[in-house]
Amino acid sequence: MNVSLVAERYAKALFELALEKNAAEEVYQDSLMISRACENSRELRLLLKSPVINSGKKLTILRELFEKNIHQITLTYMMIMVRKNRESFIDAIAVQFVDLYNVYRNILTVHFSSPVLPDEETRKQVLSLMEKYTAADIDLQAEIDESLVGGFVLKWSDKQYDASIRREIENIRNSIAKINLYKKGF
Repeated sequence: MNVSLVAERYAKALFELALEKNAAEEVYQDSLMISRACENSRELRLLLKSPVINSGKKLTILRELFEKNIHQITLTYMMIMVRKNRESFIDAIAVQFVDLYNVYRNILTVHFSSPVLPDEETRKQVLSLMEKYTAADIDLQAEIDESLVGGFVLKWSDKQYDASIRREIENIRNSIAKINLYKKGF
């Protein structure tokens, strides 16, 4: 079973319900929290995927963890997912919901990788450039990647702009490899 397809369908249903009930922003915040919780807690991921732990126990644990912190729509949806034995998809559904919300609000997540975190001036330049290029609101996620040596890499949607020293070194290495130094007749 294709996890992303299942998660996409459930996330779309949840998104439509949240829009209908005027709770899209709250469910979006809940989805971010659930996604982070699953990302940071191996135990939670194992609980959701475990076939040994029964649904009643999972319902109790999820209710204890999230009941006071999330919107009623999100909690009810999670409980339905557990009752239908689809709890292993809760994390993927949360991620898909965030993506759907970002598309709805015209927010584009851009990953900025460099050997050091960008200063405020660099962030502003990247934000303004990307906003002009994409005509969307930009959510800039800065990441440290020491393997780049220098420069930066921007990734968004299915695109990538690589202005790193590592890429330049690879390009030089590839162009040198094309030169044939062997001459016949010596």
